Amino acid sequence: MAALPFLCLAQSADMAFALEDSLSDDNFLAGFESFKPRPDNSEWSPVFSAGYDALMHSYPLATTDTTETISEYVLTAGIEGRSPRKATHKWRLRAEAAVGSELYRQLLEAQYKYHDNNRQVRWRMDGRFYGRQYKDATEYSLSSDNIEGRFDLRAYPWIASRSKLELRGWSSATDFRNPSSLEVDARDLGAGAFLRSSHLGDKMWSVGYRYSKRSYPDTVEINRKIHRIEGDLDFHDENGQGLRLFHKSGRRLIKDETVRPSAWAHWTDFNGLVSAGNGFVFLDVQNEIWQYDEETSVYFDSWRIESALGYRWGDVLKANWQLGLAGERLDAGSSPETYTQFGFRSGVESYASDVSGSLMVEVGRRIYSQNSTSTSGDVFDDDYLTSFYSDFNYWEIWLMANWHINKNFSLDLLANYEPESHTESDDDSSIGFASLRLVWRP
Repeated sequence: MAALPFLCLAQSADMAFALEDSLSDDNFLAGFESFKPRPDNSEWSPVFSAGYDALMHSYPLATTDTTETISEYVLTAGIEGRSPRKATHKWRLRAEAAVGSELYRQLLEAQYKYHDNNRQVRWRMDGRFYGRQYKDATEYSLSSDNIEGRFDLRAYPWIASRSKLELRGWSSATDFRNPSSLEVDARDLGAGAFLRSSHLGDKMWSVGYRYSKRSYPDTVEINRKIHRIEGDLDFHDENGQGLRLFHKSGRRLIKDETVRPSAWAHWTDFNGLVSAGNGFVFLDVQNEIWQYDEETSVYFDSWRIESALGYRWGDVLKANWQLGLAGERLDAGSSPETYTQFGFRSGVESYASDVSGSLMVEVGRRIYSQNSTSTSGDVFDDDYLTSFYSDFNYWEIWLMANWHINKNFSLDLLANYEPESHTESDDDSSIGFASLRLVWRP
């Protein structure tokens, strides 16, 4: 289970400013009719950083254990500009270039928003480009140079006092210089329509539908189309207690079902807070269901539920703490991947001083059901599959920290470590990464 800062609940993006009682939808087209040059009060800020990244992965092989470590020193230079805060036509631009001991990187991000006379966002465009080029002597021997890009367009043709209509379209692409079975070129194209609450408040909601199409130029057999409906409800009172519920259900249609079967997928995310003493009792639940048209040894029906229950307390001006229990269950029928997992989770976060960040630690155990006994005609008819799944104790450690040294310098740290100690010691494995950056903002 991925650990994230525990006081942050995912919110629907781009909730608008508070509305006036009555609005004119003529404002929707005004952005294309009344653009007038104004004095340039934009803000530009350069950013430079130097850092070190490391990735470690140890895993068992048939004859010996392997530990792979890839590390890199990185120098990055970038610049970010943005329009004045109250501008009608708001924009943001960010450009970065990085030189590392293993590869070169480039990043370009751009955003544009048009606000009407009531400070409502009527149009929004987002673009992102990212490129990587590996050096000839790199340790990333299995990786290829690649570029990826994405463009999103959002329009709000109708806004009322309590709700608004959002229309979305997007396109993205990933290209590898030397495509392989693990790195394949891909194209995405999609559109959607959503009805959302139109103001910030103690109750926000959204419902919508989206359609997307993904194609693989070099592997057309797995081209797919996805139809999806989704809904989101976020309610909190003035004391901070409340709930957030998000659900999406979709149909994935594969071009060649002999290669990969089509499927239904359902995802539910629930977060709840209830006041208790000087803090809150929290309950977080995630539920995921996959139902394939035809099961295989690789693609099989499954139901996974993940939950955490505990107590949060603290002072927002000092530190916030968390203690709780975590559990997870994957029911995959006769697959040897079926397991039950339980653990103890603790964490702390603070953003009230020059040194800020969060630490989350979870320790627990995963137990496999091993109910994959071979039977005639069983999808999982290979007994040797069970040898890949032995019970294990685990740790999950996530650390994010920032030291604001002075007005120009800061030190950023991001680290994760997840070791597994198996009943069969030959199955022991671990994975971890760390990123350290010294950032200079002139």
